[in-house]
Amino acid sequence: MKPLSISKGSAVMLGAPAQPMPRALSDTIGEMLRGIAGIREAYLPQCYVASVVEPPTQILVIVLDDGVDHQNVLDAVGQGLNHVLPPGMHLDVWPMTGHDGLLSTVRGTGTHIHSAPPPGKKPRWKIFGWLRS
Repeated sequence: MKPLSISKGSAVMLGAPAQPMPRALSDTIGEMLRGIAGIREAYLPQCYVASVVEPPTQILVIVLDDGVDHQNVLDAVGQGLNHVLPPGMHLDVWPMTGHDGLLSTVRGTGTHIHSAPPPGKKPRWKIFGWLRS
């Protein structure tokens, strides 16, 4: 899958979608993303970038783990979207890292659909040894 490519210095407008996709579809996309290793967070904001994303439209922003093979993750996302999106529907994907300068703006849109626990973080019951495997 080819990701959305936005040049440095481009004016990017992000916000909550005026007409969001149906909740059932965004939930399905979030569930699909949970099955792909390497995705830390995901959002479905509305985006406008002159000459790149016109007219303003809802996109998928995925925040990738450090050190993950971006292309492998993007290919898995593309395959997953082919299975969950209705025929004829397209969704641009914009990969980011946790260090991206626009990530706080994306988080502020209130369009969060997925979060993975930090790598190496154990569930509380494993930290304290409450249950034995």
